[in-house]
Amino acid sequence: MIDSLTSLRFFAAFAIVLHHAKGLVFSNEFMQGVPLFSGVTFFFVLSGFILSYVYSGKIESIGLYKFYTSRFSKIWPPHIFTFILALVLFPTYHWPNGSNEGWLVAFLNATLLQSVVPVPAYYFSLNSISWSISAELFFYAAFPFLLSGLNKNWHFKLAALLLLGGVSLYIFDLSGSNYFSPDKWTEFSGHGLAYISPLFRVQEFFMGMLLFRVFDYIKGWRGFGLALCTALEVLSVACVVFLIQRIVDLSYSLSGSGNDASGEFWSHCAIGLFFGLVIVCFAINKCLISKILKQRLFVVLGEISFSMYLIHQVVLRFYDANRAMFEPLPSDAIFPVLVTVTFVFAYGMWRFVELPAQSRLKSLFFELGRKQESRSPTALT
Repeated sequence: MIDSLTSLRFFAAFAIVLHHAKGLVFSNEFMQGVPLFSGVTFFFVLSGFILSYVYSGKIESIGLYKFYTSRFSKIWPPHIFTFILALVLFPTYHWPNGSNEGWLVAFLNATLLQSVVPVPAYYFSLNSISWSISAELFFYAAFPFLLSGLNKNWHFKLAALLLLGGVSLYIFDLSGSNYFSPDKWTEFSGHGLAYISPLFRVQEFFMGMLLFRVFDYIKGWRGFGLALCTALEVLSVACVVFLIQRIVDLSYSLSGSGNDASGEFWSHCAIGLFFGLVIVCFAINKCLISKILKQRLFVVLGEISFSMYLIHQVVLRFYDANRAMFEPLPSDAIFPVLVTVTFVFAYGMWRFVELPAQSRLKSLFFELGRKQESRSPTALT
């Protein structure tokens, strides 16, 4: 893993924490115009980039079984920990209203399948942020197939994914179906397609894979000195901060009035490209900002960012459900307290849940794989 990119994960995760604190701790106008909402796109693009960085040319030697079990072992233990925590703290907080399907909601959430059900009561159940981890699981499933022959067929795959998303969601918009309504929590939602479904978010992941190819091609260029690389990093970050909201508005405008689903899709694609440029610039790792981000403090913050991402919603919703507990605190102290609790829990999850559980689960899967191989006819001949 490239240390500067590990550190960037923390800033993306913290932006999401700030975004979800709006309306709870801060006013809805807090940091208006700053694209705090786009952190998930950053993670999707980064995931495609990093998997390509780690596994390009290695999938065949590693094998699909080891690849899939390794990825599952990384994301499932922290997810199931926060799933149980949310279940204990909010036993009826996100079950479908007026429905007896709570067991199905819980099963799909626990198994990270909720993102394929375009119904808010399902994909936003329990620890609602875990919908994105569910989408990641499907990206992992698709990765070996997207990677296969990529040097020759990348343009066909990109065109197919963009057409699939753009055309399908435009047709959905023309149908006039419900996009998202809080009073239709248990009904089909276009938001569950355009914003949640891995089928319509995999384009961002694939962009990350393609941008790794760009990085791999240019990384050895001798012209990348300290001054140029620093300028590129500053420029790429400035583009994200100052242009993304305008790009989102433009995407919706070009999609046409009322075409929320297709506007959402194209805005994700555009934002993904901007974040991809940031990732490529920082991956070159030759500038002043990258050197700062390689310091151990930032790397550790980046390493705990996955746990921080998963736990922050639980902390914020606990605060929302128990505001009376926080009344003795000055209003200006509430967010620092919530952030401190989030950081402490995140570090504990990373140190005592994420790392050991990942190691043990991988060992278990690999042992099962070895036993299966020893029983196969080919292993006996």
